[in-house]
Amino acid sequence: MSASGNFPFVVLSCYLSGVPLIRFLSSPTGLGGRFLTPLLSSALHSVSNGASSVENNPQKAVALLTVFYVFVVHILSAIMSALAQLLGNKTGYKNKEPRLNKRTVTGGLPHRMVATHEALYDIFPAYAVAAALVASTFTGPSTAASTAINALVLHVFLKLFVFAPVYLLSIDPVRTYSHMCSVAAVLVAIWAVVVG
Repeated sequence: MSASGNFPFVVLSCYLSGVPLIRFLSSPTGLGGRFLTPLLSSALHSVSNGASSVENNPQKAVALLTVFYVFVVHILSAIMSALAQLLGNKTGYKNKEPRLNKRTVTGGLPHRMVATHEALYDIFPAYAVAAALVASTFTGPSTAASTAINALVLHVFLKLFVFAPVYLLSIDPVRTYSHMCSVAAVLVAIWAVVVG
C-alpha cells in the first residue's frame, strides 16, 4: 500500500492516541477532576447561590459549561472573525456577501482569526451531542458522570485555551494535537455515557 493509502489509518491512529490520555486526565484524580472541574463547580456554586455543585447536579454543570462555550464560540469568535474580515480586506467588511468576504481574507493573522472561528464552529456539534447525552443520562453523582463532565470540561479547555490561541499564533503541531485530544475528550464523554 502506498504512503497516501496509509494516510486514513495514520489519521485515525492519531485521533485514537488521545483517548487513553484524555481518559486518564478526565478521571476523578486527573487534571480535569482535580483542577478544571472544580472551577466549573465554583462557578455553578455561585450561580445557584450555593445550592449546587458539579457532583450533585450534572445537568446544571453541563448547562453552565455549554452556555460559556456557546458564548465564546458563537459570539466572541464571531466578533473576532468580523474584525479579521475588516482588517484583512482592502475594501473592509462587506455584510452583503459574508461568506465570500471571508474567502477574500488571505494570509497572516486576519486569515488565522477567520479560520479559528470556523474551526471552533466545526467541532461544536460533536460537543453538543456529547453534552446532551451526558445531561440526559446522569441525574446524580457517579464516577461515570464525573468522568463524562471532566471530559467535557477538558474539551472546552483544550479548544478555547489551547487550540484557539495556538491557531492564532500559527503553532501547527500543538494546534493539531490539541484538536485531536479535544475530539478524544468528546469520545471519552460519550463512552462514559454508553459504558456507565
